[in-house]
Formats: sequence, C-alpha cells, structure tokens
Amino acid sequence: MTTSIDDLRALLVEAGVKPELARKLDASAPLLRQGVDSMDFPSFCALLEERLGVSLDDEQALSLKSLEDFARFIGER
Repeated sequence: MTTSIDDLRALLVEAGVKPELARKLDASAPLLRQGVDSMDFPSFCALLEERLGVSLDDEQALSLKSLEDFARFIGER
C-alpha cells in the first residue's frame, strides 16, 4: 500500500492539526518537535488504523516519528 506525504498531511488535519501547520511540516523531522500536539498524535494514529486499515500497537506508534516514517511503515504493509 502506498500513501503520499500529502495524504498523511490531510489525515493530520482531520486529527485536529491546524492546516497551516500541516502544510509546513518537514516530512523528515519528528512531528512532535514541529508543533503537532501530543493529543493530536494518537488521533492521527487512530485515523490511520481506521482509514488505511493498518494496525499500530503502542510501541510501533511511538517508534514512528516523522511523516516519512509513517509513509514507509504503511508502504511495508
């Protein structure tokens, strides 16, 4: 399965991240260091599971830091 960085940005917005922030995110940098709220991060993970049918346990979710990490993880599924 392939998911683009822009698809992931759209899911972040759905999870509660401000659209301006989502557009400016560096895909290779950790999301939580770029202003993504610690409340929005679990919502984003839940949306990934729901919309894309990927399963993330807590350990996996915490190991995925950047949009590139998420895209790679989803691509391997």
